[in-house]
Amino acid sequence: MRTYIFILLTASALSYLITFWIARLAAAHGWAKREGDDTSGHGIPRLGGLSVFAAILLSLAAAVLLRNMVTDFLLAAGKPGIALAVACLAVFFVGLYDDLKGARPWQKLAVQIAAALALYAFGFRVDILSNPFTHTPLALGWFGLPITVLWLAAISNAFNLIDGLDGLAAGVGMFAGVSLFLLAALGINVFVAAAAAAIAGALLGFLPHNFHPAKIYLGDSGSLTVGLALGALSIVSEQKGPVMVTMAIPILIFGLPLLEVAVTTLRRLLSGRPLFARDEDHLHHRLLKVGVAKRLAVFVLYALAALFALSSILLVNYSGSVAPLIAVVCGALAWIVVAQMRYPEFTELDAHIRLALSSQPAVLRNQIAIRKAIGEMQSAASAQEMWTCLSGLLELLGFAQARCEVRTANGDVVSEFEWEPYAGSTAGTGLPRSSGYRQDSMWALEIPLAGSFGSSGLVRIGHAFDRRAPLFRMQSLVELISDTFGPALMASLKESRSATPLVAPAPLAAASLKAAAGVRR
Repeated sequence: MRTYIFILLTASALSYLITFWIARLAAAHGWAKREGDDTSGHGIPRLGGLSVFAAILLSLAAAVLLRNMVTDFLLAAGKPGIALAVACLAVFFVGLYDDLKGARPWQKLAVQIAAALALYAFGFRVDILSNPFTHTPLALGWFGLPITVLWLAAISNAFNLIDGLDGLAAGVGMFAGVSLFLLAALGINVFVAAAAAAIAGALLGFLPHNFHPAKIYLGDSGSLTVGLALGALSIVSEQKGPVMVTMAIPILIFGLPLLEVAVTTLRRLLSGRPLFARDEDHLHHRLLKVGVAKRLAVFVLYALAALFALSSILLVNYSGSVAPLIAVVCGALAWIVVAQMRYPEFTELDAHIRLALSSQPAVLRNQIAIRKAIGEMQSAASAQEMWTCLSGLLELLGFAQARCEVRTANGDVVSEFEWEPYAGSTAGTGLPRSSGYRQDSMWALEIPLAGSFGSSGLVRIGHAFDRRAPLFRMQSLVELISDTFGPALMASLKESRSATPLVAPAPLAAASLKAAAGVRR
């Protein structure tokens, strides 16, 4: 344990000193901004990853000089340790290039995937998943490769996504490093424990310079590298260490970053935005928008990350019947946190689901009525019967007014129909109806009708604003009027060869509506 403490303290001291030196050096040489930054930028360097990475490597190298049992295990790690260092170095350099010049998202992702493939080849892989409730192992075989790559890329990018407030990514990474260290130390996994202690110590020494107001940022070189290293350490199999006792433990260790990834991905899919587009709607941004101060927002997220980390440790010690309860409580907590962020995407999704669940029976009934009306119109013997059928359907669907006109090529009206529901009708809405709606109190839909020899028509239907939302698919009604009612009406009027306007008297319309409504009900 003394060697682990030495690594942690050495990494912390080195990180603090190197960060102090780099911050002053960057300010003196104008490295505070990368190419393409706005001239009104804050001028804070993004080179914190350089000091963190250097502190990790130097502290582990210093520990090897002690020559004890822990360092012997470190030296015995051999190829896996070198593979982890090389993979992190590749991601570090692409992150550093992004901090100084600006890299495209696909360039960073390509390097992350290449690093993940290299780590998989040297034993950092997800071979077995275990159910957190039954602990039944599931061998993945070749499916372990895409799952490993997905896991490493997700964790690496997760820390990059949460690096939006001073001290947030570094603090969350420190909690994750401490959790991995404790779990590995309890399971006597020397390599994971030593590496996790070095990461946690380096982030601890970096934090004094990164708290609000920050003197230096972790940058992509720091957040991407720390995420990859922690993600790789967390998937050491049970045969090589007890870190991944169940599938839920690494998920809980990185609970906050993974929650950020899940929320960001889902809301961008819902809104149709590119997955790699930058925005100001991450969890920490939403906390600021709901009125939480910057420092308080960081500590709130610290508390959440610490709670997830503590849950991962409890899941190891209480892996029996208590494990499902811990997982459920953490899931419920994550749901509550997201709900308090008031995301418009999730608010609308919730409203859409609630409306769909409550209105689907009525929508189904109305869609059936529309299909039945198509058959009735096709078998109608006259234009008046067609109009009676259509007006009865509009009554059922909750409309307040309808009018149809057919004109010749010269613009003369040759046929005209009007309809309004009779007073006291409640069909289709559950609300009392009355005629005489004001035109400014309803919305209207106009559907053109095309006939032969230049004749044309127009159906105008109105729906009151104070009614409930239409519980049917509007496209179905439009297609019925334009594709079924329109052609049948034009053909019927052509056969009758009547140039006299045919206006349905109000008493007749009301009588036919009563009959039609009676049939439908």
